[in-house]
Amino acid sequence: MGYRSLAIGAFALLAFQVCLAKQPSLNLVTFEAPPYQIATVAGNGSTGIRGETVHTVTCAAKAAGWTTNITMVPQKRAIYSLKRSMADGYFAADPSAELEAMASRSYPVALEKWYFFTLDASPKPRKDRIGVVDGSNEEAWLKANGYNVYVSVTSPKQLLALLERGRINAALMDERLMQDLNTDSGTPAIDNLHSHFLRYAPLHLYLGDVFQVTYPNFLSAFNEALPTCMGKNLQLSERELTHIEVLTRRLLAELRGLLNLQQALKAGPQSSTLAEVLSIDSKWQALAPKAQLPLASHIQNLPASQTLENWQRSYQGLITEVMLVNSMGTIAAMSQLTSDYWQGDESKFLEVTGSELTTEPRDLNFLFVSPIRYDQSTARFQISVSAPLYSGDSKTPNGVIVLGLDIEEAMGI
Repeated sequence: MGYRSLAIGAFALLAFQVCLAKQPSLNLVTFEAPPYQIATVAGNGSTGIRGETVHTVTCAAKAAGWTTNITMVPQKRAIYSLKRSMADGYFAADPSAELEAMASRSYPVALEKWYFFTLDASPKPRKDRIGVVDGSNEEAWLKANGYNVYVSVTSPKQLLALLERGRINAALMDERLMQDLNTDSGTPAIDNLHSHFLRYAPLHLYLGDVFQVTYPNFLSAFNEALPTCMGKNLQLSERELTHIEVLTRRLLAELRGLLNLQQALKAGPQSSTLAEVLSIDSKWQALAPKAQLPLASHIQNLPASQTLENWQRSYQGLITEVMLVNSMGTIAAMSQLTSDYWQGDESKFLEVTGSELTTEPRDLNFLFVSPIRYDQSTARFQISVSAPLYSGDSKTPNGVIVLGLDIEEAMGI
């Protein structure tokens, strides 16, 4: 047994004995990054920490049975504290080889949207003089991916000042952080600033080895609570919604040129009663994704499903799923095996077939775009976009077409 293993075991035993005598409290470190993590000072002079990610981490820890004690420090010091077991965990961090070697990573606790902000409408990121905040997630990612970081500064405000003076060509930061700076009267305003999407950055809670050995069940309970605790933080912005709607209309127009959707609806299996649908659905879910019912195999072999599968494959990662759903809410055609047969109780079906939408025009002007969802099997963020289908002159939808999209791929187009 190596020195590291012996040290971890000793620390774990000591921590376990101490925690037996009191309510468990998670000691965490993070850094200032409005609006995600913000240091506050109350009228009586006491300090605190608030923000979206702070709420998410506190909420998920509470669901797992723990309180939290959060300290705000510079990012390099946060990593040092985690490495030396001076803290149980560190958030909100972009994955890195350094952190992976000494800690265990949670599912994402935040989703940042990184943009290059430039004065030039047509930047050249591989050649531009790029500025970032020293020790930031952005700096680590750029260096790991072969970009040249021209200068690192201590605050985002300094990046804008350098841009204004022409000392750098591009500043990389989170979109929400830039919005926060634009509302700050102490930050210089820059006219004609252009933004260029780079990536969605999932940020995580890293738990140190000692904590993980002592409390091996905490992380799974924490992860289970995250989707509920993140909630509204995964909604798309207006800019993103507009981009996704334009892209989806183009994709749907292309798909209609390849496949007669009304014929595909009619060719799919038809169930007569809801009881029959629910019986099939329970068996379908019990088998998927490792096995499938004969009905599922039949649907996958339909010509419409083959067309959808080939079309999805042609987009190499942008389109993650396509399903055609009939008026009963069941699968009529699919590009790949779905997790369930009945979609009738899900937002992607209900939002486009409800009675309040019967006056919508037939040209599919209405689209329902879901919040962003983290897919743990692929470690990617996805959305679904649904559009109603109409037969003839009817104003009542007789089906729904659903596209699953990789949001990062979609925003990069």
